[in-house]
Amino acid sequence: MVKLKTVYCFTVITACLLASTFCSAQSDTAEYRQAMARAVRNAAQRVLPSIVSIEVIGVAEVAGGGNQQSEVAQDAPSCGIVVDADGYVVASDIIVRRPSASILVVLPDATRLAATLVARDYHRGLVMLRVDTKTPLVPIELAEAVNTPIGSTVVAIGRYGGDRSPMVSSGILSATGRLEGTMLQSDARVSPSFYGGPLVDLYGNVIGVLVPAVAEGGAPDDTSWYDSGIAFAVPSPVLANKLTRLRAGEDIRKGLIGIVPKAKDPYAEDTELAAVRSRSPAEKSGIQPGDSVVAIGGKPVRMFQQIKQALGPYDAGESIEITLRRNGETRTVSVTLAESIPPLSPLRLGVWLTEETEEDAEVANDEAPKQSMVVVRAVVPDTAADGKLNPGDVIKQIDQTEITDVATAGRTMITAVADEELTLAIDRDGEPLEIKLTPTPIAGPTLKKTIDQWSGEPPENPWDVQELRLPDVPNLAAYVAPKPDAMAADDGLALLVLLLPPDTRDPQKALQGWRDAAGKAGVVVCAVCSEDEQRWQQKEIDVVSRMATLMAQRVPVLVSAVAANGAIKDTPASAADSMVIAMALSDRKNFAGIAVSASAKPPAVRLRENEPDRALEIMLPIESLDNGPTWLAPLATAGYPISLGGETEIDDLLRWVRLLQTI
Repeated sequence: MVKLKTVYCFTVITACLLASTFCSAQSDTAEYRQAMARAVRNAAQRVLPSIVSIEVIGVAEVAGGGNQQSEVAQDAPSCGIVVDADGYVVASDIIVRRPSASILVVLPDATRLAATLVARDYHRGLVMLRVDTKTPLVPIELAEAVNTPIGSTVVAIGRYGGDRSPMVSSGILSATGRLEGTMLQSDARVSPSFYGGPLVDLYGNVIGVLVPAVAEGGAPDDTSWYDSGIAFAVPSPVLANKLTRLRAGEDIRKGLIGIVPKAKDPYAEDTELAAVRSRSPAEKSGIQPGDSVVAIGGKPVRMFQQIKQALGPYDAGESIEITLRRNGETRTVSVTLAESIPPLSPLRLGVWLTEETEEDAEVANDEAPKQSMVVVRAVVPDTAADGKLNPGDVIKQIDQTEITDVATAGRTMITAVADEELTLAIDRDGEPLEIKLTPTPIAGPTLKKTIDQWSGEPPENPWDVQELRLPDVPNLAAYVAPKPDAMAADDGLALLVLLLPPDTRDPQKALQGWRDAAGKAGVVVCAVCSEDEQRWQQKEIDVVSRMATLMAQRVPVLVSAVAANGAIKDTPASAADSMVIAMALSDRKNFAGIAVSASAKPPAVRLRENEPDRALEIMLPIESLDNGPTWLAPLATAGYPISLGGETEIDDLLRWVRLLQTI
């Protein structure tokens, strides 16, 4: 009995202790929350007198935006911060991305003032506005340095609604130097109403100004990540440094240099340059293909991503010292960055190149290191290389650029100057030769002939149509491809991802008309249905990218393209065509070309310049640009070659896809 009482007493005491601990923990948690709420409230009160609302009146609709318009672009309330008592206000440039009748700045006391646009910082997504007011405004204090440690609590602050109610969203400071060294990142959830507002620490110090932005390739539009727990802000010290220029009415743009990496992977430890853009700051400063970048502004770099990170914060017109290694010697050059570089005009030699080692070529020397060689596998008829280069030729150099891999050869041609003769140093049957030829533009009519190896009869074993599914998505998909035992890595197969109209719900049935043509052309075709029967959605960009990656793992393909049925003659355009454009301009790493209807409605996506290391070709079933849509002009200006397919049949489209791997 005593033992039972002892146990009972011990249990009661333990329960009391646990209850006391639990109550204490609850009390501590409640006190912490109350203290945090007070700190957030005090931080907001410190800056709210300098936060204004922005109203945009009479915004024009985007022509042809279709279902792919940004949700934010249709209704984008935002705010701004007063940076000068004389009426200067900084806001997000989301308010000027579409024409409007007027912009109003609404002060904390509800006074509405018409604003004029003074200047725009295109590099960071900001604008400087000016209002005339007899009452001095309360300027915000911008921190001279961001000393807030990573992981610290930060607060996003804005105003919303007719009563200009304050809004706050707290989170942590996740990172600095994001988006190529230009942004702070927080996990605070921000809606468009926060854009242009401050990001502050718990002491009310303004460490940044919130702007819509996404990581490269992360989404088709830089407002796509709003309210996602990923928020970006322009660092306050950077903005403070730009205020004088903006107040003076000077627009600011990103500084461009014009160098092209040799490495395929930006995180590989290799800073050698494959090419230098013509008439670029890099070319003017004497930087040459084959140079390796050692340091940017005195900061050592070992990979191209570090080069992009180091150059990212610089504006056009600013100068920076770049240290190079050339032929074993180190030199430093000063480069003044430009706001623009003449757009790319990608050129074509007309060859199918492969990489081989000396061992592959049966000239191995066991005592010497194996060297990679770029070998001409075949020549495309009626191209610049036809009659000049032969299968088996080893390309050693194109002008000043040493060619050690196919990617370098491709980037050299993408950045080459139109109508200029090139000198190719080659080995033919063990003898060194120099071949001179003038490459032709990729833009223009598509090639009507292909190489002999790709123009035969359909394969003896017909290709199979198989289901393709990702376990966590509802999209149906199927693909037509050779049997596994009939695949070879050196066949040079290509992949076409075919986005189907939303009302097409059976991808296997849709592929039946492509099966024989795909086998004959050597192009694996993967047909993908939309999730919804009425539309394609921006969130499905990632789904299609994942399916393309999965297909590349299942089938050895050398190049991929994405298209819609509208690229075939007499086939009406659908929402799939708009999705193809959004897909390709967002996912630059997976696709080398897109094909869509000339009647496609362009989505509301941010257009980026075509890049040498991820160049994209666009094909439409038209005879000339005069028959093309108006949205082709800005694409051509941005360096995207427009291929004219004419009355494109399935065979023509597949031939174009496979020839994307030629150079």
